[in-house]
Amino acid sequence: MDTIKKLLPIDLYLMLTRVRNVNAPAGSAALLSTILYTFSFAHIFIGIVFYYLNTDLYFTYTEEDGYIEYFTAILILATSVLCFYKASFMEEKLPMLFFYALAVVFFLGFGEEISWGQRIFGFATPGDLGQINAQNEFNLHNIHLDGVNLNKLIFGKLLYTCVFIYFIGFPVFYRRKQQFRNLIDKFSFPVPTTTQSLIYFLAFFSILLIRDGEKWELQEFALASFLFFAFLFPANKKTERQR
Repeated sequence: MDTIKKLLPIDLYLMLTRVRNVNAPAGSAALLSTILYTFSFAHIFIGIVFYYLNTDLYFTYTEEDGYIEYFTAILILATSVLCFYKASFMEEKLPMLFFYALAVVFFLGFGEEISWGQRIFGFATPGDLGQINAQNEFNLHNIHLDGVNLNKLIFGKLLYTCVFIYFIGFPVFYRRKQQFRNLIDKFSFPVPTTTQSLIYFLAFFSILLIRDGEKWELQEFALASFLFFAFLFPANKKTERQR
């Protein structure tokens, strides 16, 4: 009977968010992490419901410069600030430089997500860039060069290959391979917890219920959310503190 209960969706969800999970941070941080996971998954669930019940509302929810896109940008910026904050407290040079580099990378991601504030500040796309940018926007990820769509290549296939490796491979290898663990600890690279990985993939595959081409804003939101969570509450937080 207990085995059957564990297979029920509500029991699975409670298992994933249980504050006593060995990977979860203790005390108030555990409660905060559970609230954040629930908050992000609820936004994804709402998006899926909107898609099937009211497509107009769904496209308003996920439109350019809309609610979900700006939340995604805020999460990417928050991860950049978090990396900068962590770097400033690192005593060893290598992890400090690594986190400063990550802060720059995430800040570039934030700028790209909002086209560097083009629609906020109302400036035009330079002519040469506009000719090769599929959406005539001031960003790099929508550039088409010689038939190559950089968005699909870099921010699609390559990015999500790295994401799958990060959320699947890193937690497994960190626990089982001493050499991998030593390398990760040398840079203090945040490793996702099992809970974060499971909920992220639950969100990822849930979003596949939406038609291709109309789901990417939610996918970006899910990715930005759980990258932020992994950096905020990593499985190797104790090792990170020792640096």
